[in-house]
Amino acid sequence: MFMEKLVRETERLSLICSMLDTMRRADKDRNARGWTSPIGLLKITRSCAMISELGTSIAKAGYRECDRVTLEEIQRETRQVLYSLHAQVAD
Repeated sequence: MFMEKLVRETERLSLICSMLDTMRRADKDRNARGWTSPIGLLKITRSCAMISELGTSIAKAGYRECDRVTLEEIQRETRQVLYSLHAQVAD
């Protein structure tokens, strides 16, 4: 159950951050919109929080639905997205 939700949320985050989506949402001067907007940043942050929450639930359940290495990699990638987001907002 948790793993299915984790996979769906990870896919959702991937779609939010995809280059194709960013290009599709670009304005006439090819400036990126979408995930770089305040709402887009909020969606990414919310998705990362959901992934973290689901990962914690899986870990507390004893990794029955997912192996530890996979879960740690998902969490690592999610943290990297948040660090990148933070660096972009700081600029």
